[in-house]
Amino acid sequence: MKMLLLSLSIVFFVSVPPDTIYASSSEIAILFSGEELGALQPCGCYEGQLGGISRRDAFIDLLKKQKNQVFPASLGDLTKGSGRQDEIKMETLCRALGFMGYVLHNLGEKDIEMSPRVLSFLSQSQNMEFLSTNVSIKAPFPVKINQSVVKESLDPDNGVKIAFLGILSKSFLEHHMNEYVTISEPVKALKPFVKQLKNKVNLIVLLSHAPMEESREIAKSFPEIGLIITGHNIEEPKDAITYVHNTPLVSPGMGGRFIGIAKYGVNKKTIERKSVEVVPLDNSYPESQEMVSLLREYQNILKEEGLLNKTPQAPLPNGLAYTGSFACSVCHKMIYDHWYKTTHGTAYNTLVDDGHQYDPECIQCHTTGYGEISGFLNDEKYQNLIHVGCESCHGPGNKHRENVNDDYGSTDEATCLKCHDSEHSPTFQFNEYWKRIAHPKVPMKKYPQTIESQ
Repeated sequence: MKMLLLSLSIVFFVSVPPDTIYASSSEIAILFSGEELGALQPCGCYEGQLGGISRRDAFIDLLKKQKNQVFPASLGDLTKGSGRQDEIKMETLCRALGFMGYVLHNLGEKDIEMSPRVLSFLSQSQNMEFLSTNVSIKAPFPVKINQSVVKESLDPDNGVKIAFLGILSKSFLEHHMNEYVTISEPVKALKPFVKQLKNKVNLIVLLSHAPMEESREIAKSFPEIGLIITGHNIEEPKDAITYVHNTPLVSPGMGGRFIGIAKYGVNKKTIERKSVEVVPLDNSYPESQEMVSLLREYQNILKEEGLLNKTPQAPLPNGLAYTGSFACSVCHKMIYDHWYKTTHGTAYNTLVDDGHQYDPECIQCHTTGYGEISGFLNDEKYQNLIHVGCESCHGPGNKHRENVNDDYGSTDEATCLKCHDSEHSPTFQFNEYWKRIAHPKVPMKKYPQTIESQ
C-alpha cells in the first residue's frame, strides 16, 4: 500500500466536474472496454498483437479530434488475480483510465476479489467512479460505489443526459463471496433505477458483467435500456454483437485487445443511434507518450519492490536442483554453442531491451527454473540461469552431472506448451518450432564412471 500511495502522487488530474462533459458536437460516442485481466500492453512475444493502453489512449484522442463527444466506460475485471503485482496493475489501470477520461468502472468479480483495503483506496483516490447497481461492499475500509452514474453534456443546443447502470452476475461470485460483499439479484436491483431514470434521461446504458445469455434475459425485461455492454470470456467480440428488440448487446472482448464504440446523433436534445462496432487496437494506432511513461513507471515499481525475489519458490522432487547451461557445456560443447545462437539462448536479453527484466510475469519464460527452488531469482546472483537454458526443456540437471549415465533429459511438446501457449505463441506448431532449436547430431558415449560436480 505504501507504493500505491507513492505512485499516486504523480497521477494526472483533470479539473472537470465528474458529472459534466464539455463539448459542442452533434455526435456523441460511448466507448467501452473490459476484462483487461491485467493486460497493460502487448507482451511482444509475436508480431501482430492487438491491444494495450497506449494504443487505446491514441484511439480515444483521435476520436476527440474528430469533434466527437466521448463517454468511455469500463465493464470490469481489470486484473485476473489478487497478488501484489495485480494490486500494482489495478492502480496503474485505474490511473490510465482516469487519464483517458473514463467516466466509470463497473465492478467485476476479479475486482471484488482484490483486497478491500486496495479497493477502498482506489475507489476514493482515482479520477474515475466505481459503479455497481447490485453489489455493495461493507468492509473495515470504506469502498465508494455508485449505484448509478448520470452524465450530461453542456451543448446549449443539443444537451443530453446519459445514465449508466451496472450489474455483476451472481453466478460469478457464488464461490468467491466474502463477509464484506452483498450482491442482489440483477433484475430486482435494476427495476427501481430504470423506472426512475427512463423519463429523466435520453439514454440508459447498462454495463452487464454477465454471460451473454443472462444479459439477453435482462434486455427482455427492460426495453427501456438502449445499450447493453456485456459478455464474458468472449475472444472475438466482433462476432458477438446481437440485438434484443432494438437494444444492441455488445462485448469489448478480453485482454484489452479491442475497444467498443457506439455512436449516436444528437439533434434538438434527442438522441438516435447511428452505429455500434468493435475495433481492434492494432499497430495502426500510435503509441501514447503519456501511457508509455505510465508503463515505464509500472516497471520501475516492480523493480523497486523487488517482486522477483518475493515470488514463492516451489520445491523440486527427489533432491533435484538447477545447475545452469554452462555446466552442460563441459560435456556438450557443440550443443551448447548451437543453443547459444538460438532465440532460447538470448531470451533474457529481449526483456532487458524492453525494460521488463524485473517483471515476474515475463521472467518465468525467459529464464531457467524461475518459481522453483534453486531456479533463477535475480540477475545479480543467478547469471548462470538467464535465458531459456538446457534445463528449461530437460529439467534440473544436478543428478545427471553426478552420474552422467543415468537416463536424463527427454522432453516433449507438453514442455514447450508451458510457455508457447495460445496467449503468447498462438501460431506455435511443435514440429516447425522444433526445427529452429534442434541440437546438432553429436555421437553420444557412455562414461565408465561418474563425473563430480564442477
